[in-house]
Amino acid sequence: MRLLILYATDHGSTTGIAERLAADRKRHGDEVTVARLRETSHLDDYDGVIVGSAIHNGQWLPEATHAVDRLSSQWGDKPLWAFSVGSIGATTSFFGEKRTKAVRSRMGEPKAVATLRHTGHVQDAHRFAGAIAPGDWPGAGRVMFRVMGGHYGDARDWDEVDAWAESIHA
Repeated sequence: MRLLILYATDHGSTTGIAERLAADRKRHGDEVTVARLRETSHLDDYDGVIVGSAIHNGQWLPEATHAVDRLSSQWGDKPLWAFSVGSIGATTSFFGEKRTKAVRSRMGEPKAVATLRHTGHVQDAHRFAGAIAPGDWPGAGRVMFRVMGGHYGDARDWDEVDAWAESIHA
């Protein structure tokens, strides 16, 4: 399968996940291209697309949202997979278990993923935790992060990324 992995990142966590997905799919024999969403203008050469973004305030980055709108006429019948990278993923989090469970149960889907579901053939959408350093958030965000019991570091679950990549097929 000729697969295009598109992503938007702010501090690099999403880049790492996109690159890991690409390496996993290449091991399965797929021909894979990885590119920033803002640098992509056509999808013609690909059989499937994985698209992902970092999450800020519950939504994909503006770069990703605009690209989803811009590329909407090109999704066609291509199978799509979407991933989001934020503070709380499906298996890991920057917060304690109790806080994570409470927040995870109320998390909605980013609007861009909902748009993809309406304009494309989304096979699956997944949420991963990323990595965060103290300087990644503005002052008020750092205070709120600490008040909520957040811990800085890399919460990416590479086994989870590998398992999700394994589930991707045309």
